[in-house]
Amino acid sequence: MNTTRTISALTAALALTCASAAHAQPAPGTQGALGGKLTIGVNVGAQTRSSTASSDFTFPVYGQTAAVTTSASVDGGPLFDLNGSYRFMPNFGVGVGYSAFRKTGTAQGAASIPSPIFFNQPAAVTINPADAKHTENNVYIVAVGYVPITSAIELSLFIGPSFTSVKQDLINSVSVPPGTQSAVAATGSESGTAKGVNVGADLSYQFTNLLGAGAFIRYNGGSVDLTSLKDVKAGGFQIGIGARLHF
Repeated sequence: MNTTRTISALTAALALTCASAAHAQPAPGTQGALGGKLTIGVNVGAQTRSSTASSDFTFPVYGQTAAVTTSASVDGGPLFDLNGSYRFMPNFGVGVGYSAFRKTGTAQGAASIPSPIFFNQPAAVTINPADAKHTENNVYIVAVGYVPITSAIELSLFIGPSFTSVKQDLINSVSVPPGTQSAVAATGSESGTAKGVNVGADLSYQFTNLLGAGAFIRYNGGSVDLTSLKDVKAGGFQIGIGARLHF
């Protein structure tokens, strides 16, 4: 629901920007020292993908084996993005960027705990949900193609590799109080680097030679295997708007 509201707000803001652009002309000004070849984008947006990663592990207790299944899930949420691109030729350039995503999800699980008295009489135990923070810091490098639409409006198409540092809170151990069939879960955090791809488009409007605004839509994601969780998703479908500074 929060992601839906964020996307709706971004869509409304983009509509207002386009409406203004339809009636405005770029104001005269002086280009920067690089002749407008360097563009800096500062954006806010939303990452829409919700994901769940799970793990199974066992440990000995009462001369038998306890089995545990856990999962960690996270919904979409707000995104911050900062990027820069340099135009080597009128219709081609390269760019590099950084984006950050923070969200608190849920870690939960279930366990099969053997009896301390009887053999092969395990109890099914539910592990209560707990808050689990999910953090992504992403760096991407892209090749950029520029498609002029009018003297003020330009479409940029980009593609390149993406590298995301992922940190995930999860249930990584379970203990059994002596003489019981209860499960006491402990949480910790694990991290790794997800490799993937960044591909999408950016539509910008130049108000002056130095200042503009734009909106992007892209897929920027990958996956990583952590010590306890396999195939943890990073990134995903993203949308955002922001300022464009030309130097």
